[in-house]
Amino acid sequence: MRSSRMTAVAVAVLAMACPTLFADDRAAVDALNAPMKVIQDKNKCWKTVFDASMAMTAAPGKAEDLDVLKVWPGMEGWDAMKSWAAANAPMGQALLESQKALAFGMPYGRDAVGPTFVERGVVIQVGDGLQVYRSEPRYLREMDKVTAWVAAEMYRLGGEKKFDEAFSLGIACLKVLRQVADQHLLEEKVWALNEMCDVCSLQRDVMQTFLADIPGAVLKKFSLTGYAFIRPTDGERLRRLDMPEGDRVLAEAMINLLFDERGQPDAAKFASTMGEMQARDEPLSAFGAARRWQQIAGLHGSKDQALARLTNIYDDWWRRWRLGYFDKLLDNPTVISRTNRTRYAMVLLMVKDLERVFQLRQRLNAELNGTVLAFGLCARYRDLGSWPRGLDETYTQYTVKRFDRDPWDPDWGRWQYANLAAPREIETDFGRVRIEGGVIYARGADRADNSAAKATNDGVTGDFVAWPALRALARMQGAK
Repeated sequence: MRSSRMTAVAVAVLAMACPTLFADDRAAVDALNAPMKVIQDKNKCWKTVFDASMAMTAAPGKAEDLDVLKVWPGMEGWDAMKSWAAANAPMGQALLESQKALAFGMPYGRDAVGPTFVERGVVIQVGDGLQVYRSEPRYLREMDKVTAWVAAEMYRLGGEKKFDEAFSLGIACLKVLRQVADQHLLEEKVWALNEMCDVCSLQRDVMQTFLADIPGAVLKKFSLTGYAFIRPTDGERLRRLDMPEGDRVLAEAMINLLFDERGQPDAAKFASTMGEMQARDEPLSAFGAARRWQQIAGLHGSKDQALARLTNIYDDWWRRWRLGYFDKLLDNPTVISRTNRTRYAMVLLMVKDLERVFQLRQRLNAELNGTVLAFGLCARYRDLGSWPRGLDETYTQYTVKRFDRDPWDPDWGRWQYANLAAPREIETDFGRVRIEGGVIYARGADRADNSAAKATNDGVTGDFVAWPALRALARMQGAK
């Protein structure tokens, strides 16, 4: 027992210290890669994107500054960032080409990408043995660099009044991120949805920064034929966005590992493997974790029961995923909440709670819809020199009417709009910000219309303001 536990610790420590040293679990990797085998390599864009990103010159500044929302003309070291953006134009060409692909198609496992990409950390590693439940989509760090470059290049192009090129690049970036959102692991899905939210916000920030110089025709073009069609089959409801299934594959692999040939829990493996897993995720529970899991093994359900429960949990998530945001069926208890915490303890520890993906999808819906409406509103303003009395005055000529739907409204109602007669201040995540003119906002997660008196970036509290772009406005008014 002691020897088994020491081995588990050694493997776990080695994996963390040298993540490229442990082998991929072949069965899990094959299962993760199977859905993408129907798409030819020429229709996948991951290699095009990363060939370009790996050829880029070194980014200036600190690694933590390579954040799409931290890059802007007033940042410390902007001149160096701008020069870096200008020096790496091939990255933009790669994104413009990649937006046409059917899928991002980043394969799982080291062997699928080859040593050059592995050495640069452009890999999704899936461990074997005691690490089979661990996955490392390390390529997302490289994607952070790509989206930060997009932000720098959009602002650089805006400064040169090349607005068509700037927003074309923004559209291409969003389309590639939408492809990443179809990857299979929860960590990939969460990163992609968050990054799409941030890049939508970036588009509005850039428009706010250069609004006085952007021709109305350019804004109209991107409202009518750009942001409304990131993935046309998604529409205004993100209908085709898939729920992450990859973590289910890893959970199945772990179940197959920890049960003996009779389909019963292997007490020693439960103690070492599940104990280490719990200790890694919950450090304060490390003391006595192995002993506790050895006891649980005697009470746990069989392998067939564990696999069936895992299937039921994901089937339940899938049913909920297809429902509307406020469907009454969502009020029913989830399968997870009705699962015996001892009989299926290992399943519950491995299953990811997908609730945050549901919330992220709803927020992304607001970001995308709000961006379409904001570009249409500003196109009309630049054409006629005044803000409209209502959003309906932008329909058809300047924007796509069906995107005027608030995803936080239980009735899927319209966004709120106000044409302020005088400037007023509102509370935001950036402090107090003065707004004026046309204002577009959604209700936020509390479902209440708070007249945009308080706004937050994610809409969790207060309202969600799509226009004006509060981050850019705060910077223009002196915030950093």
